[in-house]
Amino acid sequence: MKEPDWDRRYREGFYRDVLNPHELLLKYWQKIPKGIVIDIAMGYGRDGNFLSSKGYKVIGIEKSIEALRIFKETFKASNKNITCLLGDANHLPFKENTAEGIIVFYFLLRNIMEKLKDILKKDGIIIYETYLKRQNDMDRWRNPEYLLEDGELYSYFNDFEILLYEELILEDKQKKKAIARFVGRKR
Repeated sequence: MKEPDWDRRYREGFYRDVLNPHELLLKYWQKIPKGIVIDIAMGYGRDGNFLSSKGYKVIGIEKSIEALRIFKETFKASNKNITCLLGDANHLPFKENTAEGIIVFYFLLRNIMEKLKDILKKDGIIIYETYLKRQNDMDRWRNPEYLLEDGELYSYFNDFEILLYEELILEDKQKKKAIARFVGRKR
């Protein structure tokens, strides 16, 4: 299956309407110890920008050069604590015990789950939210390779202290989303 053209999607404004951080991050950001937060598939940086404004050093990794261009345009005055890396999350360039926090929103690569755990320091926090396979029953088709089975997200981090785990259907702006949410502390 052909991967989406992320640069084209960002150029066409597919993700540009929302500048505020994700609701889950707004609710749990204070649980992250001060220090480095890695934003996996950061997009145009709305979550990283928020954490930067709270005093975190954010390192975002993003595959789309167009998303990073939009980030610089959108948040140019406020992104002093953010380092943006153009790169593929399949090849995370971080050493073990690097970060106090990791955030992942609407992105899934199963082969990096163990690496995410390794990157996180003891007592570090991961905040993760993405679609469940049930999403395909609600709206446009998405590649099931990038959608979670019920219970799957929990299974990757079941050795963490669970601060939140839920699978739910949200409705906003006439759109339904079947998602899994996880917030956990590495033991």
